Amino acid sequence: MPPLKPPKKFAETLLIQDGPAIGVDPLKTPYFCNIGGKPVYFETLPIGTVELHPASSDPGISLGNEYKVTTDKDPVIVEPAFGEKTELTFNASQVEYKPMWVTAENAAAFGMTLVKRGQGILIGNPMEHPLEQVDYEYGMFAGHWSPYREPNTEKKMDGTTDDVRYLLGSVGTDLECHDFPHVFASVDPKLPLVISVARFWPELGKIYLADLWVPSGCALYVPPKSHLLGQPYLDLHGNRNSALACWLGGGQTSVQTQTMLQTSHSYFYWFWNNSPSIHPLLSDKHAK
Repeated sequence: MPPLKPPKKFAETLLIQDGPAIGVDPLKTPYFCNIGGKPVYFETLPIGTVELHPASSDPGISLGNEYKVTTDKDPVIVEPAFGEKTELTFNASQVEYKPMWVTAENAAAFGMTLVKRGQGILIGNPMEHPLEQVDYEYGMFAGHWSPYREPNTEKKMDGTTDDVRYLLGSVGTDLECHDFPHVFASVDPKLPLVISVARFWPELGKIYLADLWVPSGCALYVPPKSHLLGQPYLDLHGNRNSALACWLGGGQTSVQTQTMLQTSHSYFYWFWNNSPSIHPLLSDKHAK
């Protein structure tokens, strides 16, 4: 009997890599400014910086691909008190996110403010908890993992468990909102950052889905957005497909990004679905 050949395996694939973090105290440095394409925080707006105000969104404007959706199940409360998970049920076997290069107008349609070089905005933070700006590296397969599939732990020979990640054949829907502000800064020198967004109308049973492609040197500011009873709609976002532009080719398999968020005492409202989602690519030549 010939000897067995060793199994053929793929090279190790990056999901997400956490990098250095710096503290951001919104009481001491309440202004987020885009200085030279990088996020910087100040006590007062620097001279020459154009002050923006949080974008006001017209509920009558609907961008993205529309789907009927229901949430028949009650939210699952995550322990410890970290957030709530709500499963979405689409009226389709798969959904497609409409790709678009970000503009001030389409960012506002999903409750966000586009901050370009030389612009700044006052951070709203009703929770008054410290924030952090974290360097992240997202791999091109980050969207092919889902935190909503079990198991996410594996029992080892010695009886202990190990945290594992299963690479899936499709990308699911993973969106959120929360009570703290967010900044998504596109800082990769070669590729844009991609942020998935949605406007969800629970009582009307519909949702609009899109991917915002953010050129390097630009950023998105997301004000605090809680999930309150009686709200007509929710503006949701997700960054699991941050490295979508890697699929354009060229050999790059990850993107660098900087994100401002609340890393402690934070509470999330997650909305998810494990059915396949399609995320078409945009060519660089169409960037604005």
